[in-house]
Amino acid sequence: MEMNKQNTPVSLYKEVSYKGEKPSVTVLLETSSTKEIRICLAEGVIMTDHKSPFPIVIHIQEGSIILNVAGVIHNMEKGDLIGLEGAIMHNLTANKNSIIRLSIHKQDHVQRVQNVININ
Repeated sequence: MEMNKQNTPVSLYKEVSYKGEKPSVTVLLETSSTKEIRICLAEGVIMTDHKSPFPIVIHIQEGSIILNVAGVIHNMEKGDLIGLEGAIMHNLTANKNSIIRLSIHKQDHVQRVQNVININ
């Protein structure tokens, strides 16, 4: 899916891909302040400890995950969202096939997210 920089709608639910053991990452759109990313995780997929240099927002669009934020466990389901300040260590596990909308700072890099996935 090509990144949308125009004032046109995009879908979180079209062209969804669960790649088995690795999360699937798609940049959906960019604004002057954020990048909106879709992360698709198959059931059982784990994203190990990582952190962002900037604040992020994690929004569960489909499925459910276990989110560990600096040792505090959050069971998150469809519709739940959480904001994390920069430099907060976290990891997550998909309880079932899940779609996450991740909002990152404009100065953050999508490659950083991809690097987290490649480590797993």
